[in-house]
Amino acid sequence: MTERSPWVVEKVDRAILDRLAAKHAPAARAVELGVDILSDPHREDDEGFNWTLLSQARDIADVVPGSAVVVGTSIGRYLAKVIAWDFEVDDDDPVVTLELLAIRPSEVEHLLARNGTPAA
Repeated sequence: MTERSPWVVEKVDRAILDRLAAKHAPAARAVELGVDILSDPHREDDEGFNWTLLSQARDIADVVPGSAVVVGTSIGRYLAKVIAWDFEVDDDDPVVTLELLAIRPSEVEHLLARNGTPAA
């Protein structure tokens, strides 16, 4: 794996989160779709991770590195793990690096619904 840029953070300081949250307005489309953050699942960085901008989040506190999120567009909803925020391009709207998980939210709902159900 290549060495990470000094602008990439894998743990967000509370002061940074508070500063960005004070300026953030929920992404209207994320709210409409019921997802944590908007992102095209086909958009990949050089390391193969999905990426989007923090401004595309419904609530940035839900999209911190290490958290699990529902990512979406008009074509579907996906699960992902937030890997990092990258401040190299913009201090007020960092790039959010995501690892898409190979399971859909509906599959998780199905698994949870059958949890505790006796086997046939």
